[in-house]
Amino acid sequence: MIIKRKLKLYLLRLFRLRSSTHKIALGISIGFLPNWVPSFGLGPFLSVLLAKLFRANASAALIGGVSGTFMWPFLFYLNYRVGAWALREKSEVSDLEDVPYQHLDTPNDVGNLNSLGVQFVTGMVINGLVFAILFYILFFVVFKKYRLPLLAIVRKM
Repeated sequence: MIIKRKLKLYLLRLFRLRSSTHKIALGISIGFLPNWVPSFGLGPFLSVLLAKLFRANASAALIGGVSGTFMWPFLFYLNYRVGAWALREKSEVSDLEDVPYQHLDTPNDVGNLNSLGVQFVTGMVINGLVFAILFYILFFVVFKKYRLPLLAIVRKM
């Protein structure tokens, strides 16, 4: 019950934002970007900072940033997979459990960790750019066409 009320409150706030459709869509898409990066708990702060830097809506950026925080294991796994695909290398990560906890016992282990790092960063850049563009287009269309009908639906919840 409490979760439903909180969700309704945040959705009402999102759909009632008094900002242009462009700024809201930009805020959400930029706000989600830090979720692709290991930010050690600073993701929401980075989301708002990036929104201010790009003159996007900071509230929308915070919502975009917080909405992806629980998905970080999947997003990091996707970074490895996309990075390996882009570099045409065999991925060292084949399952979510393989996302790294590694002992660095030998110089060969350090080389493997370096390969994982390159795959991760490459995937992170590609995923960040692709999903930022997709989220911008998606939320721009949603807010442009469906803002008022969605607000009415949320009010009835």
